[in-house]
Amino acid sequence: MEEREKVIIFPKWKDNLEEKAKTAMQENQFNQAFEYFDQLTDNGVQTHEVMTGKLICMMELNMQADAEELCEELIAKKDNYYASYVHIYATLLFQSSKYSEVMHIVEDALLHTDIPSHIINQLQHMYQLSKELQQHEDQNSYADVLERLNVAVFERNDRQQWYLVKRLLKLGVYHDKPLLRDMLAEPTIHPVVKTALLEYFEHVKLKEPIHIEKFQIKDIWQVEEANPVLPVTFTTGVLHYLDDLQHENPTEYQMIQFILERFMYVYTPFLPHVENYQLLADALCYYVNKSFQLVEPEDERQTSNLKKHYVNMIETSETLYGSLLDV
Repeated sequence: MEEREKVIIFPKWKDNLEEKAKTAMQENQFNQAFEYFDQLTDNGVQTHEVMTGKLICMMELNMQADAEELCEELIAKKDNYYASYVHIYATLLFQSSKYSEVMHIVEDALLHTDIPSHIINQLQHMYQLSKELQQHEDQNSYADVLERLNVAVFERNDRQQWYLVKRLLKLGVYHDKPLLRDMLAEPTIHPVVKTALLEYFEHVKLKEPIHIEKFQIKDIWQVEEANPVLPVTFTTGVLHYLDDLQHENPTEYQMIQFILERFMYVYTPFLPHVENYQLLADALCYYVNKSFQLVEPEDERQTSNLKKHYVNMIETSETLYGSLLDV
């Protein structure tokens, strides 16, 4: 699309248009005022007064998306009016109940040292209000998600359970709820969903240990005493035995890395012990080569029973992870 030809604005014509826009705003004729400001900006007049007036008109005319986009453009310039535009943007977001976005923009703005103290005070006040209102919204959302999760458990909808537990994690509201404990101990709950629940319970200040069942293995899990739900030491420990492969065949190594991470997510907290890390590494290589039909028949006959057991576990983890997340 060709750019519209710009009109050369004479000073008197510009001043006259700005005065008309100002008068229209004072008379609450925001549609008319916006048209005047639009003419000015279209012809290269982008002073602070004009841009601020245009933003105010946009806000009054409920042009939310356009106003946000313009604010972002003005803030990105980081000119002398940066603080003013941030304040307008934060106000715009606050009025639209976008509290988390308000907090983000204020946090970023307060990193700058050249913001006037009176604007800092206003931004801090808006931040605190947004934080309180966001917490209130999150609490209401939490109750709604928990209710929907209860229905998903009753209907045995694995994918919905997964989505809702992840939603609880995103909300950042953490409570020790009987429903969530029961899900960890219930054999019919998907192992991947149970891992997401364990991630959730890592943030809960537990007074009592948790009973968990996976793959017919039962145990008691205590957050304070336990390793992280997804221990980095497990993946690094197994991959340690594949250092040579990382240099010889980086593509195969990366595939194994992805498969190992999914394996961990499915089986945690019941992962192989340290003394079996090398065997698991061998099983991962065997699984990948078998997938590409690179394993000879005699290789299969020479495979130990424990290695076959790990290969079966890998196949199970890939199936379970894929059935829920389509990967």
